[in-house]
Amino acid sequence: MNDTSKSRDYLISISAVILFLVVWQLAATAGVINRNILASPFDLAILGAQQVVDGTIFRHTLVSLSRVISGFTIGAVLAIILGLAMGNSERFRIIINPIVEVLRPIPPLAWIPLAIIWFGIGETSKIFLIALTSFFPIVVNTFKGVTGLDRTLLRAARSFDVTPRKMLWQVALPAAMPDISTGLRVGWSLALAVLVAAEMIAAKSGLGFLITEAMNLGRFDMVVFGIVVIGIVSVATDALLRAFIGRYLLFWHRGLDSAGG
Repeated sequence: MNDTSKSRDYLISISAVILFLVVWQLAATAGVINRNILASPFDLAILGAQQVVDGTIFRHTLVSLSRVISGFTIGAVLAIILGLAMGNSERFRIIINPIVEVLRPIPPLAWIPLAIIWFGIGETSKIFLIALTSFFPIVVNTFKGVTGLDRTLLRAARSFDVTPRKMLWQVALPAAMPDISTGLRVGWSLALAVLVAAEMIAAKSGLGFLITEAMNLGRFDMVVFGIVVIGIVSVATDALLRAFIGRYLLFWHRGLDSAGG
């Protein structure tokens, strides 16, 4: 995609967002939308300015990000290790894969009672929920990437007498990285999605706490504002994660694409 096409796509996307906000504001002003239930963009902008000035939104956002990053990191590391092991050992896969497939469809909210029983109502239970949520898409994609390796690539590596350890870290892992990267992005998005539920466990700070507290107080404008902030954080952090993946995990893949183009 050339620079002109990218600029056009960005312009279309920005225009769509602006149009959406304008329609939303007009509907609120005309009374089509009850502003006591769904605040208008103008109301949210005023509320956001207040939150920025007193620093409240930054404090809650940083607390939430620290929880998400901690849980996501734990879940991602365990998932990649387990996915690589399943992809490289058929016996291990036969033992572990059924367990993964049974646990994978269980909604994260169903784990909340057990999280409280096992880890209490402190930070550990919140991080556990986030780690568990991000774990499954990453392990599935890692396993898919390892088992889908080009057999020609493996035969070429074996012809150079590559040791099993080097085969894993220098051949299998880099070749599976596109699938792993997909799992990382999906896992991060789901980690943010479960954040509100995780912060409902006796939290005293964070975006989920902000939304829950506002709901209990009948501050529905604050509820909408918190949801919007989570959306903005999700988009911004996904862009950062995508840039990190492109620069550090898939830099060789970008080179191949350029050579092929």
